[in-house]
Amino acid sequence: MEKVYLIDGCRSPIGRGHPEKGLYSKLRADELSVQVLQGLIERTGLDPKKIDDFYLGCVGQHLEQGKNLARLTLLLAGLPQSIPGATVNRLCSSSLSALQMAADSIKAGNNSQMLVGGVEHLGHVPMTAALDYNSKLFDGFDFQWTNMGLTAEKIVEDFQIGREAQDLFTIESNKRYFSAKENGFFTNEIIPVDLPDGQSVTDDQEPRLSTLEKLGELRTVFKEDGTITAANSSGISDGACMAWIGNQSAVDQFGREPLVEIQNTVNIGLNPETMGFGPVYAINKLLNKTGLTLDEIDLFEINEAFAVQVLACQQKLGIPDEKLNIHGGAVAMGHPLGMSGLRIAVTLAHSMKENNSVYGIASLCVGHGQGVAMLLKQ
Repeated sequence: MEKVYLIDGCRSPIGRGHPEKGLYSKLRADELSVQVLQGLIERTGLDPKKIDDFYLGCVGQHLEQGKNLARLTLLLAGLPQSIPGATVNRLCSSSLSALQMAADSIKAGNNSQMLVGGVEHLGHVPMTAALDYNSKLFDGFDFQWTNMGLTAEKIVEDFQIGREAQDLFTIESNKRYFSAKENGFFTNEIIPVDLPDGQSVTDDQEPRLSTLEKLGELRTVFKEDGTITAANSSGISDGACMAWIGNQSAVDQFGREPLVEIQNTVNIGLNPETMGFGPVYAINKLLNKTGLTLDEIDLFEINEAFAVQVLACQQKLGIPDEKLNIHGGAVAMGHPLGMSGLRIAVTLAHSMKENNSVYGIASLCVGHGQGVAMLLKQ
């Protein structure tokens, strides 16, 4: 089988998913995707005529994100009409699944070079837009598990991880983010986005430093006697991420070392009431599949859907603090659903490059009871 490389990847700044106060309140999801895609092409010098296909992760596939946004993005970007596109939905891991599908097609020899993306504009296309669950789905369950906050509160009960521990995690995630920003880490992955009013934005909108006292004043969101707040969970956000992957001939075209090799990916299902525990099962399955031990993995990126969810996964797996989300995560930056999977893979790849790491794992919990984990190697 062909080896597959994540040659380069970049993302937009992440904005608040607010219809008025968000960075991208006046910019459509497709327009945001086009800017990031064009930025990737410009910075890599890739030849669009050699691209075989484009897979784009997106969860809310309706309104401005509907009708196969991948293909529409290509057309809006003015890329060759010969490039097809497909839009992928596996909820929070949509764009990581898009990356997996693209990598698998190259491994099989069906494609040589591909573009992969992820986008979500929750300010324009809310999570509840055009939604109608069948009530029979919840028969036999203790609560409506489509409410991700309630699944997080269940983890609180099962693992006895209190409000203070979650708030301390929030503080640390933001501290790590700002430390990485001051050290110039995010210049490797963030590209400027031009807004309709003429501004050019380069900074994420959500991260903020706080104190335990201030965080303790926030009300809980999902249960009156609960622990989950707007601060210790990931924000509703907007953003886009793009990557170029290919085989050895594509790497030779690039003329520089790729970021990482994409080695293996696994997906799992579990009880939807405990969906936040997905990374534990997925990472263990990935380690068993590859024969690696947890100690051999240099860095982990686990999407911070909720502070308690990452803390529980870290506790169960035994991941050291210094290996996990070293530049902060979604609790600080926000969680644009269709973007996040590829975003953590791109962040992990750049982190591995920065730290001369050999192995890294990107993993997410996924709504409706799923989990995914991907192994990268430098």
